[in-house]
Amino acid sequence: MALFQVMSTPKKSHQHSQEYEEDRKGKKHDLLHKICLDLFTADVEKYTTLGNEKIETLKNLDLFVLDNSIRETTVGSLRGHTLDDKRAILKEIKKCGFKHYVIESFNNETRVGDMLLETLNDDNEDLSGAFAFSETWDVVKKEIPQEEPIPVGMRKCKQFGVPNVIIEVDLAYYKVNYEKFDAADVCKMVQKRIEWMRENVSKDSLILVNLRDMSEAMAQHPERVWKVVNFLSTLSPGDRIMGILLEDLGKYDKDHLGGWTKAIRNEMMRCGWEEGQLLVHVHEQWGLMQGNVLEMLAMGGTGIWSGVCTEGAAMGHADSCTTIINLIRLGNTKVLKSMNCKY
Repeated sequence: MALFQVMSTPKKSHQHSQEYEEDRKGKKHDLLHKICLDLFTADVEKYTTLGNEKIETLKNLDLFVLDNSIRETTVGSLRGHTLDDKRAILKEIKKCGFKHYVIESFNNETRVGDMLLETLNDDNEDLSGAFAFSETWDVVKKEIPQEEPIPVGMRKCKQFGVPNVIIEVDLAYYKVNYEKFDAADVCKMVQKRIEWMRENVSKDSLILVNLRDMSEAMAQHPERVWKVVNFLSTLSPGDRIMGILLEDLGKYDKDHLGGWTKAIRNEMMRCGWEEGQLLVHVHEQWGLMQGNVLEMLAMGGTGIWSGVCTEGAAMGHADSCTTIINLIRLGNTKVLKSMNCKY
């Protein structure tokens, strides 16, 4: 028995050493575990803080909607709209609670929209919220846009009593030589179009400038975009227009679009144009359109110009219905009050 006890003593000592070593390893593991968890938590905090800020922006956004259902949906339809179709769409727009809408994109031909306006005028329809698209120039000669004639879009605004206009501006158009006709010249012509609308259509005309090729211009010639944005932002308070529209054809990712939106919004703010609208419009191409719109709104956009449904030019576009639902999902209650979201 004594021999057994003597021989057993080292065994107990070895067992104690094992327990000590395991305890030490356990504490070391716990310390390493805590360090790794702290690093992970720091990453979560770091990389979601901006996301949380964006969510707060979207949550508190007083979204402006310029409805484009009458026009956008005909571009992508397999057959054109009838007069009854357009009247029915206009009724749906009103039921949604949208106060501003695009009624037509005029050209030299007689479109269904022309006939719609004739009937609306016959019915004494209130067109105070109606907008029409117009080019800045209709003619380009020897790579230089021509001041004359006045674009047909504006002339038809006068003809049909459409008080508000969206002036289409191209800053990377292949037919224009921007060394001969630079961004300063674009601004001068835009100024003349603004003056013409106020003198010939309505002194209270709501005027928007659409940077139709914003994405390509920002990617290739951002200085041109800056020039136009700076020009519009530094107009005297009495001469300022309603705002700027941005358009992307679905080519660029949200980081580019969000960054460009922020840069444009910051320039507007630096120039004191806080009340200027900055409305965004994104086409489908790679399944990213809705996320891209939310990113642009989170980065300074004040609203959207789009149709209620996704059908539209090319493969479609980010519709207002989905955008508004996403804002509601994020906790935005302002859209519930300003629009009929239960319809």
